[in-house]
Amino acid sequence: MMSPPQAGPAIQLDSLHLSFDGQSPVLDDVSLRVDEGEFVSLVGPSGCGKTTLLNLCAGLVSHEGPGQLQVMGLPPRQGNPDVAYMLARDSLLPWRTALDNAAFGLEVRGVPKLQRLERARTLLAEVGLAGQEQMLPKALSHGMRQRTALARTFAMDAPLLLMDEPFGALDAQTKLQLEDLLLRLCHQHRHSVLFVTHDLAEAVAVSDRVVVMSSRPGRIVADVLIDLPRPRSIRELQKDPHFHELYALLWSHLESGWARHEG
Repeated sequence: MMSPPQAGPAIQLDSLHLSFDGQSPVLDDVSLRVDEGEFVSLVGPSGCGKTTLLNLCAGLVSHEGPGQLQVMGLPPRQGNPDVAYMLARDSLLPWRTALDNAAFGLEVRGVPKLQRLERARTLLAEVGLAGQEQMLPKALSHGMRQRTALARTFAMDAPLLLMDEPFGALDAQTKLQLEDLLLRLCHQHRHSVLFVTHDLAEAVAVSDRVVVMSSRPGRIVADVLIDLPRPRSIRELQKDPHFHELYALLWSHLESGWARHEG
């Protein structure tokens, strides 16, 4: 069953605290809003709770404690059709073709076969894999596998995308190509995105805002507006002085958050 129409932001966290054992805090007083159609990246040290925030929004981690969390205007839940989650690994099923992998999320959600295959074929073409639909994952390069995973994510047509370092393991050239592709798809389909990355340049390039988290327990230490015009070209941004100014600003916030933690 689809959720009722969204009446507010895609994600709203208010003064949220989280501890798995009741003693050691994982997240401390986190407030965050992701508006409809907005692309927000989370950056911070390893272990600060970025992936935990994604898992909370996906309903994979239950929240028991102070604070509030709503996703698409409702409490988060597993299997929410309004949410699609893309992991760092492509997680393709090795016995399925690229087409069947791209259609897998729709299959799980009960979409009829012809409809889901047509949708998956369209998205594979959009990510540059037209003609490769019958290839098995073992015959695909790492970049092609990630393109298939992107197609699977966008094929689900969920208004909210949760993305956990989807390009972190790629070589530099392939990463730039897929970042450009992601920008194009998000601009075309107008998704709301919460994106985790360790790459500050990537965060600046793809985001409307970048939220900087401190070391554990995770706190938000900065929320930086990325006022670069859209549409964007990742390669052209490298020549923009303001791109580098924003990168330096994020780096200073990261250092400040770490210093406060150490202090």
